[in-house]
Amino acid sequence: MAKPARTKSPGKRSAKRAAKSPIDPRQMGLFDTLEAAPSRMQRKRAAKVKAVRTGAPERPVVLSPGQAAQYLGVSVSTLKNWRAKNIGPKWTLRGARLVAYRPADLEKYLDDNSAKR
Repeated sequence: MAKPARTKSPGKRSAKRAAKSPIDPRQMGLFDTLEAAPSRMQRKRAAKVKAVRTGAPERPVVLSPGQAAQYLGVSVSTLKNWRAKNIGPKWTLRGARLVAYRPADLEKYLDDNSAKR
């Protein structure tokens, strides 16, 4: 014959938990913020100001295959096939597997392979 499961009263359980974990008044709550840390908007503004000061280019340094495909007007799979056959624009590996295209290389590819009329 199976024994009935033992249950404790909720009052005893919560009293034990309260005794085990005292609340530290210096501990931050879920919605507390640090006054010293800049907000996301402040960090964005600082980055924009820094980019303007350094004269950083407007266009990205490298493009993803999706961005490059859109720029060239072909599909991503076409770029993948071109990479496998060693044709198409010059590409680089960023890390182990991340493929990237430089905008200057895409421009050169377009200039070299455009139909001359």
